[in-house]
Amino acid sequence: MTRHFQLLTVLLLLGGCAVKKQVAQQWKNDAEAAICLTYDDGMQTHLDQAIPQLNLYDLKGTFYINTVQGRENIIRWKVAAKNGHELGNHSLFHPCPSSFGWQEELATDHYTVKQMLKEIEAVNHILANLDKDKVITSYAYPCNNTKVGDTTYIDALQKSKLVAYARGGGDQPTVITDFSNLNIMHVYSWAVPEGTELPELIAFAEKARKLRGLAVFQFHGVGGEWIKISEQTHEGLLKYLSEHSSELWVAPFSEIMNHLSQR
Repeated sequence: MTRHFQLLTVLLLLGGCAVKKQVAQQWKNDAEAAICLTYDDGMQTHLDQAIPQLNLYDLKGTFYINTVQGRENIIRWKVAAKNGHELGNHSLFHPCPSSFGWQEELATDHYTVKQMLKEIEAVNHILANLDKDKVITSYAYPCNNTKVGDTTYIDALQKSKLVAYARGGGDQPTVITDFSNLNIMHVYSWAVPEGTELPELIAFAEKARKLRGLAVFQFHGVGGEWIKISEQTHEGLLKYLSEHSSELWVAPFSEIMNHLSQR
């Protein structure tokens, strides 16, 4: 009996070590957490401020764009893709609920699932021309809204195979830790409020490190435009992430999702 008890104790200890080892290897390069920097609406400030700052610190972001206007901007988005930034799908006309202030013609209250999927398909063609080497396209729900009328289109989007992964949103800086139940077609992100200061951004990344989880930032304007944070705050976060690169794995959305899917 004693011998059996000793054997069971050894197996439990070994099992505990195996679990501990598995957690330590969850992220690439044995990092303690994964950080994803996403930017919505394909803004001019992304090209003028965000991308140059990311390049300065050798970090890669994910940019969810709609239409692209201007020959110069087309070239700049192409260059961004060549430099390793992910260009994602954010629908063609960015329809949102009328309760958000959207006009009837562009309000999801009056959309159909078929219309929504057609818009996503149209942007996929734009992305294919901006980044010819791209295989997997990710999507971000406009206004973080997953419904047309009263119907969610999450399942329809997955069945369409137009995108492999989709990012949602959220009001709280919540770190993803439950990966066994993660819905890859509605991944949580923190929609960073306008005027957020650097300590709050760093606290979100630190929370991810302590929980060994995934923190997905959702930014809009950087130094201008709407729902903006300052250039200094944005660069401060990048500097912090760069200085902690051995602990925090910063990568585009699809790369992180691919890593989790392979596991």
